[in-house]
Amino acid sequence: MLRQTVTNRRPDALRGLGVIALTALAVIAGSAFFTRLGPTLGSAASMGFLLYGAAIAWFLLNWYVMGFVYTANDDCLRVCRFYGKRERFMADVWLNQLLASGTEEEMKRRFPGAPVSRATKPQCPLEPLALAYRENGKTVILVIQPDDAIREHLEKAMKKARK
Repeated sequence: MLRQTVTNRRPDALRGLGVIALTALAVIAGSAFFTRLGPTLGSAASMGFLLYGAAIAWFLLNWYVMGFVYTANDDCLRVCRFYGKRERFMADVWLNQLLASGTEEEMKRRFPGAPVSRATKPQCPLEPLALAYRENGKTVILVIQPDDAIREHLEKAMKKARK
């Protein structure tokens, strides 16, 4: 069984302190902005501040905490999101259902209208790979960033499926 973890690079100590300082500054600025809007908007300003805080939290979670785990065996490629030690299922790609692989643009041209899911991180140095596969009778595109071992495993499965 092959297993790979994909995450953004962890910030060093100085950069981490900078992220914390900028986050605190953004929250303070947002609080001041929505407090000034409070007299004219009332409770809508409070809701706006909550949505603003949620957007900041989502950005920090997505950029610094969340990652992906790819697990491949002879039959299936499983993709999970992880937050710390907790893994959450995202997709199972049955290798006998693979249709094609390539860049995301190639797969979109080849299978127009197919929904695209991404399990990639922007700061990961690995090249993205788009997989087109059948799921419940429909074509789906999944974009991942596999290492050489998983990429080779998928290529072998594609050749085997074509035979």
